[in-house]
Amino acid sequence: MEMGMAHGSNPQKEPLFTGSFLVLLACSMILQTGMGVFFLFPLYVLDIGGSKADIGILMGAMSLAAVCGRPMVSELVDRIGRKPSLVIASLLLMLVSVIHLFIDGSINQAFPLLLVLRLMFGVGLALCVVASLTMAADLVPASRLTEGIGYFGITPLVGIALGPVVAEGMVHQWGFNAIFFIGLAFFIAALLSLMPLRDRFTPAAGTVPGNSKFFQVLRIPIVWRMSVICLCFGLAFAAHSSFVAPFAQKNALSVSSYFAAYSGSAVLARILCGYLVNRFGEIRIMPVALVMGGIGFLCLIGVSTTAGLMGTGFLAGMGHGLLFPSLIAVTIRPIRADNRGNVNGVLTGGFDAGVFIGALVMGQLGELFGFWIIFVTAATAIFLGLAIFLIIRPMIVER
Repeated sequence: MEMGMAHGSNPQKEPLFTGSFLVLLACSMILQTGMGVFFLFPLYVLDIGGSKADIGILMGAMSLAAVCGRPMVSELVDRIGRKPSLVIASLLLMLVSVIHLFIDGSINQAFPLLLVLRLMFGVGLALCVVASLTMAADLVPASRLTEGIGYFGITPLVGIALGPVVAEGMVHQWGFNAIFFIGLAFFIAALLSLMPLRDRFTPAAGTVPGNSKFFQVLRIPIVWRMSVICLCFGLAFAAHSSFVAPFAQKNALSVSSYFAAYSGSAVLARILCGYLVNRFGEIRIMPVALVMGGIGFLCLIGVSTTAGLMGTGFLAGMGHGLLFPSLIAVTIRPIRADNRGNVNGVLTGGFDAGVFIGALVMGQLGELFGFWIIFVTAATAIFLGLAIFLIIRPMIVER
């Protein structure tokens, strides 16, 4: 499959915020907020006697499930449709939340069940991400693809910010079971919001189940190269999702302030994304975004105040917000609708593979050397992604 233009074009005046797209945004916002609540899960692990290594294993298991299940999940999205896939994801996340409420005892007693639940959560997360992102690509006009994906990408960022903010106060009042009650409430609300959503994509009749398409698109040169960049960013994001909260708590800093600053700047970046892509093009934006993200994580090493924590979050979030709409649009723009789930699965699978590896490696490094090595590793991973992009940039320009 020949890949399309690597830079933005002048958007046509085709409607972007249609009724279906607005419903999808609302559903995704609710679902992602529920998952954002689980950013406080590492604190729950510490509360029942766990260590940084335990956090790394449990969070890594979630990412491992998301990665290993990607071929099945991606094929499912293209085979049964986007909306049915989102329904399955919501039900699975609801089940995980309910089971958590019945867990009792220390980390040694609860660890096996927590590990199983992390695996289930990872599959639900993967299905949610691939299905919702692919539906967004279906619903927005092709001429406004980067802009549409940028706006859609605001929903997980707001969820990352709102989830911890909503849950943090409740945890102080009601204990860590509040995480699972609140998560369950959001997942139920997401399922209800799905009901009026119209799925524009109609699966082809007689589609044979299997993972062959996933591995076919994985062999497309630009797709697997871009997925490696996603992997590098995922390595860094493991520090964000698993270790910033314990780091902030140890230094008596506000946990939610970092996530709010990170998400707020990423939201701002995605609001501006359409204009910036139209003016500069995706391939000029991507290296700038990687540099900002790398510096943001690197600056965490010297943070000692809440204001400093928010500043690093703002910088890293800006890089995140600019990177992914550009990367995804460059990769999927020419892909047929019945194969977009697989391409999105490869890209997001690369990201989750990075989170998995990063959570395990950083957890062990953190136990040995402290938090500083975690953030150095995160920044190094992003700069490695930048180096890869600069190497493949001529290929993108020539497409």
